[in-house]
Amino acid sequence: MTELYDFTKLTPKAFWQKVDKDAKANEQTVCELFQAANTRVLSPDEATEGLNALFLHSHWRIRAHSKKLANVYPTKQLTKNRLLQATDGLWWVDHFTAGINVWSTLNWFSAQKNKAGKYNGASTHFVLDYTGYPFYIIPLMHGAWHEPRRNRDSIGIEMVNPGVVKQDHKGRWCYWPKGYTQVIPKEILLKLQPQRITTGNRSEFRLPFPAEQIRNNVLLKRIVLAAYGADPQKLIIGRFSQHSDWRDTKPDMGLLWPLEDVNSAAADTFPIEQYSLLSKYDTEAPVNTPDDMTDETENPEYGTDTPTHDSDPEDNSPTVLEMSKIQLILGMLGYRVAVDGQFGPKTRDAVRRFQTVWNNRDSEIPLKVDGIPGPKTCQALLRAEKEL
Repeated sequence: MTELYDFTKLTPKAFWQKVDKDAKANEQTVCELFQAANTRVLSPDEATEGLNALFLHSHWRIRAHSKKLANVYPTKQLTKNRLLQATDGLWWVDHFTAGINVWSTLNWFSAQKNKAGKYNGASTHFVLDYTGYPFYIIPLMHGAWHEPRRNRDSIGIEMVNPGVVKQDHKGRWCYWPKGYTQVIPKEILLKLQPQRITTGNRSEFRLPFPAEQIRNNVLLKRIVLAAYGADPQKLIIGRFSQHSDWRDTKPDMGLLWPLEDVNSAAADTFPIEQYSLLSKYDTEAPVNTPDDMTDETENPEYGTDTPTHDSDPEDNSPTVLEMSKIQLILGMLGYRVAVDGQFGPKTRDAVRRFQTVWNNRDSEIPLKVDGIPGPKTCQALLRAEKEL
């Protein structure tokens, strides 16, 4: 069986020689990989070989854009072999960057140290721009630093998207850094128009996700799922989540991200063009993303006060429970699930039913009924256990 490529076993010189050796072949493999994922189920070997080509091609693209950036890649902001140690299966977490510049995001996730001589303490496995193939920057056997509650057992992807946007006194649309003062370029606004989102008494504007970005997210998920096909319980579609499932203070991915539609398409094999998904969100991608690193010193999604690394302090929200503990409590509450540590369809359905029942009682902790055992749901399970 083909193994996932691991750059940490090579010297930097040997790694970049490998990047150059089969550059054109890797690009062709990546192209064929994404075309194939759109129409059929990939074999584990085919998907793994394709991911290895994507990793090398991603670094070729990084160096082609900036030799300076290539000097701090491959990133060292990872925990070696962390995902190999995950015994209860893996999760997938969708994030957005809260920025508009893929190169600034890659710079933040690099092995470049800050003025204090430390790494920024944040990273991800994949970064996906508005258009083009994903950047695959941390091999899937290693852990990324994107959410302490899930770093030990999750694959992370960062989607370029600014999140909430606001207009300044001149009527210009701006995004977060330095108090919503970073102006969004006109070439982006020509393609992505801010949309008003209203939830309860709260109203805000966000930029949508273009159809090509959604499409590539779906295809990448299909490829990664196929790579784990020899061990299907290692990663299942029921474990595909978003950042807000694990941290209440995080707004990603937001209501404009069609999470359920995307994950449903990722679990299928029909050509994506046959889904209403893309026509429903048929927003054209910007022609060119700005390539200057205007926000390279800070990534608003991962500022210095945002816990990302395992050793960072967390807020007062409870840590998520181990799956076997969740199943044990569900069983005590009358939900018939096996205590096997596996998050399968029956466990997710039981979690969803618990969330519904919990919300029907006089609860101080309203839960999102999605079957994801995030911090709030785990807190509710613990309270329900104490009340037995």
